[in-house]
Amino acid sequence: MSLNSALSRLNDAIKDLTSLHVQTFTGTLDLEISAERNFDTLKAQLNKAKTDGNVRLVAESLIKFDGDSYSFVTKEADDVPNNAFEVHQNAVKSGLETRQALLALFKGIFIK
Repeated sequence: MSLNSALSRLNDAIKDLTSLHVQTFTGTLDLEISAERNFDTLKAQLNKAKTDGNVRLVAESLIKFDGDSYSFVTKEADDVPNNAFEVHQNAVKSGLETRQALLALFKGIFIK
């Protein structure tokens, strides 16, 4: 791998750490889960289901490194299972904790 390629990949990773974007959907996916099916397969099926109307966005959060954020909750929240919102909140919490841990790791590497 060339230095330019490595730096480009590092830059992409750092950009990915600067925001947290969580979307939570409800609906139906017709997908068999197996070891051969990775996250990209699930993501492709979810995108198809969004287009076909088989799933709907019920919650979305975007949190940026500078503290700016926005959240969306469907107006039909009473029709959404409570566990969908719990999953969403846990995903946001987990994402924030992961970013904090990675930033602490980088800090430990670069600042001594």
